[in-house]
Amino acid sequence: MSAIGTNQKLGLGIDLGTANLLVYLEKKGIIFNEPSVIAFDRESGRIVAAGEDAHRMLGKVHSKISVIKPLRNGVISDMRAAKALLTYVLGKVENFTEKNMNKITCVICCPSEVTKIERDVMIDLAAKMNISDVFIEEEIKSGALGAGVDIFKSKGVMVVDIGGGTTDVGVISFGDIVLSRTIRKAGSFMDDEIAKYVKKTQSVEIGELTSERTKMELGDLHASAKSVTNKYAGRDMVKGIPKWVNLTTEEIQNVLVPVFDDIVKLISAVLKDTPPELSADIYQHGILLTGGCSLIRGIDEYIGNRIQVPVHVVHNPLTCVAEGTKFLLKNRGDYLVNPLQL
Repeated sequence: MSAIGTNQKLGLGIDLGTANLLVYLEKKGIIFNEPSVIAFDRESGRIVAAGEDAHRMLGKVHSKISVIKPLRNGVISDMRAAKALLTYVLGKVENFTEKNMNKITCVICCPSEVTKIERDVMIDLAAKMNISDVFIEEEIKSGALGAGVDIFKSKGVMVVDIGGGTTDVGVISFGDIVLSRTIRKAGSFMDDEIAKYVKKTQSVEIGELTSERTKMELGDLHASAKSVTNKYAGRDMVKGIPKWVNLTTEEIQNVLVPVFDDIVKLISAVLKDTPPELSADIYQHGILLTGGCSLIRGIDEYIGNRIQVPVHVVHNPLTCVAEGTKFLLKNRGDYLVNPLQL
């Protein structure tokens, strides 16, 4: 069966994440869920690898290969690489070519506080792929829909999306965002802080992949987190030779806590400006956590204890934004229609 009908427009949802790219295609579901990384041959410009394969190449390639992350802090930093990555992903779908991209209706999800210029860059990216019917929506709205929350009711819903490049906090009611805030402290920032800590305390430089793995394996915000010690390899900065370092749960917790304290401050600032009736709804139903960093152990307990509001991690934190695009595509521009009932 052909992916694109003769006269029919097909819905395409894109979660342009700093860490992961997720692409939702109408009638097929999520067709791509891999790291937002692409590798080129410097001489020919040919794509060597993309997604997971390119991610494994970070910090390990020779001078003839360029490994690029097209997004930084939730926005496009390399237009050529972003276009190549999306074209590569869509090229894997039957009957998708640049010639018939004009038969697509596309929604691209982004952080709430991106500038108009940054939004225009995303629209320009779609235009370069020959997609003219494109609109931009906030990740927190799409994430709530993808988690199965009916945001079209007359109740306030607070969503905290802790992704790779940004942390978004927003309050939604009657199908749209009442208020929101964004800070550019999230997964990638935590990885950098871990690498800085190891460099400062042990004079060992660890790579991007190693610091990310350290965060996933040792990250635990429980007050009584089980003590675990893992061994990681890096480069001795004094002797210039490979060296093992031992890192503990307590050490990584001490690195992560200041970042999460900033996120708690952001949540508190949004709650402070939230109208009282919506605040009552949030207290009754709790705060929803989405994004990859919401998988860090003990995060719901840590935030809940400091905000004194129930906190829940959604059942699909990694994919909810992409899954929510199917509902956004159903009611584009019409907030009086509840797409969950279509």
